[in-house]
Amino acid sequence: DIHVEAFSERYLGLPTAIGKITTGTFDHIVDRCRSKLHGCSERNMACAAREVLLKTVVQAIPTYSMSCFLLTKKVCKSLTSPMAKFFWSSSIDKNALHWVSWKNLATPKCQGGMGFRDPHQFNIALLGKHGWRFMTNPNSLCARVMKGRYFPDTDFLHATVPKSASATWRAIIAGRKALQAGLVKR
Repeated sequence: DIHVEAFSERYLGLPTAIGKITTGTFDHIVDRCRSKLHGCSERNMACAAREVLLKTVVQAIPTYSMSCFLLTKKVCKSLTSPMAKFFWSSSIDKNALHWVSWKNLATPKCQGGMGFRDPHQFNIALLGKHGWRFMTNPNSLCARVMKGRYFPDTDFLHATVPKSASATWRAIIAGRKALQAGLVKR
């Protein structure tokens, strides 16, 4: 006896909007990250505490959305900008001198950086994992559905993107390039 079905803006943290993914689609992620940083900015935290907060809490918030959709570069920049401000000044409202660029902070520790994740590269890596699952487990339900819909006559590495493709398929194909860079044939 359900007469009206409410279709909310998000389900499980992912946008339910059908159509083109825009910057505004993921504003809720940026808002959540900023709220976490804004709540901690009143306390005087040591630099190491700010690093731990950024790595464990703030960088974990967009992970689920990044594994399903390709975030725009503007969204990725709006994620890194408050993190850099918070790291250097312990507040996202105050400006402080950034002694090292965020690009250098985002390099791995073994290469002399701080080990922060670059959101765009992390997004591409998470999307590449879907392609890896299609190749290693072709009998999974997701792989069979995508193969039947998008690449019935070829393999994943040679699949194309039709104009009517979903945002999820476009995102998986965006991660394919990173996957191909790491593939080795045995």
